[in-house]
Order: sequence, then C-alpha cells, then structure tokens
Amino acid sequence: MSRLLLPVVWIFWGIAYPLMSWSLQAADLFSTRLIILPSSGLILLAVGVLGGAPALPQRRLWGQIALTGVLNMGLFQIFLICGIAILGPSRTPIIVYTMPAWSSLFAVFLLKEPISPRIALSLVLSLIAVALVISQEAAARAAPVGTLLTLLAAISFGIGTVLTRRTALQRGHAGDPTINAAWQLLIGTLPVIAVWLFYLPHTYFHPEQTRGLIALACLTLGSNALAYFCWFRIIARLPASVASLTTMVVPCVGFGSSALLIGGDVSWLDLVALALIIAAVTLGLTDRRPPARKV
Repeated sequence: MSRLLLPVVWIFWGIAYPLMSWSLQAADLFSTRLIILPSSGLILLAVGVLGGAPALPQRRLWGQIALTGVLNMGLFQIFLICGIAILGPSRTPIIVYTMPAWSSLFAVFLLKEPISPRIALSLVLSLIAVALVISQEAAARAAPVGTLLTLLAAISFGIGTVLTRRTALQRGHAGDPTINAAWQLLIGTLPVIAVWLFYLPHTYFHPEQTRGLIALACLTLGSNALAYFCWFRIIARLPASVASLTTMVVPCVGFGSSALLIGGDVSWLDLVALALIIAAVTLGLTDRRPPARKV
C-alpha cells in the first residue's frame, strides 16, 4: 500500500518548486509559508476528525510531535526558503534531497536500522547524482551560504523523518497519522511566524495575481495536505532509510517541472543524474529486510 502512495508524494513535492516561483507573484516566501502551513494543517485536522480520530493526540505524544513539528515543518521551511531565495528553485531541490543520507545516518543511531549493502549503494548513487547536478550550478558554488542553508533543511527534515518513524514504532497506540501530521504542520508554523515578524518590512501580498493565488492553493491542497497525508503513512510502513531514499525521485520531478514551467536547460549530466537516481530508488524499494521492531 505504501508503494502506491509514493507517486503522489513524488509528483506533488516535485512540482512544488515551480509552484513556489509562481506563488511569489501573490506573496513573499515567508508569507506564503504562513498561509500554507496552518491551512494544510487545519485541512488534515478536519480530515482526521471526520475519519473518526480524536482531534488531540495522546498526551504522551505531544513532546515528540512538537519536536518533529519544529524540525520537519518549521526549521525545514525556514532553511529551505532561505536556500531558494539565494540559489533559486531549479536546483535547490537536488541539494535538499541529500536528505536520505542524513535519514539513514540518524536511523542507525536512533532506530538501530541496519544499512544493507543495497541501501549503501543506493545512497552512494544518490549522492553522486546530487554532485553531478550541483557541479553545473554556478550559484551553488558561488553562494556557499545558500548551499549550507539548503543542506541544513535536508538535515532537519532527515532527523524529523527518523523521529516520526520512531513515534510510529512505539509500543501501543502511536496516534492517527493524519492528526499527527496536522499538528506537526500547525506547531511548525510557530518558528516561521517568528522569522516572518523579523522579515515583516519586506513582506507583500497581491491578491489580484490570479496565477500566484492558484499556485498557493495547489501548494496547500496538493504539496502539503495531500502529500503529508500520504507521507506519514509511508513512514509508518517503510524503514526510515528506505522511505527517505524513495524521495530522491522528487528532485527529478522538481528539476524537470521547473525547467518545463519556468524555463531552464537540461544537460546530459542531468540525464545521467536522473538515471542514477532511478537506479538508487529501485535498489532501495527492492531491498529485503525484516520488519522493524517496536520500541
């Protein structure tokens, strides 16, 4: 079942990058986050409640949900936005999706997940693909701060993925994944508000920009509400290293859709990187390992 949900995540997270570029016609990057995060969180909260789940997670889960919300949603969004502002939307997703390497590393220490030879090879192929794309991007080489901030986004999301997986593996009821995702989005809004207030003199909102508003709606409904609905179910069923590895398809979609929708060239090195990522994901999804133990 989780493998059927993966294409939804790949597509909607991938097209989020050109959609972000269009959304800037309606609002600045930080204002768009303050629209998207709480809106998608409330949508998932309503979906979870209508599905019969309690609106509030169990008290024992609040600390973990708060921590993962800050990492998965808050810090990830802040670092990602800063990275996009410096490097642009085309190749930022490639740098962000070094995330599987970080997830696999933290999963070893936090979840005791072994890294099989197949997963290790997948990670190597993925990182080679990332290096091929970054090597072509003059901005990534000329703007080390932007590259560092984007890598910090990858690290924060990687840690958040492993911690979310750990919650899902806990003995007893780990809570409804839709409700957990909703509260992570809502809690993750808080650090974004703090940065938005600092950035306030530079914010703007242009409601007459129809394409920007449509892009905001697509980001809210598709790239956040629907994608996180699927993602939290994927994390619960697949090992953290495998789940995060499969997201290496996202930068392919992100780079390709950005090139198609907002312009850009695709080189032969990009095609080589795409082939490496497809091979890496195939290795990860066909890896056979015993089910994870409850913690």
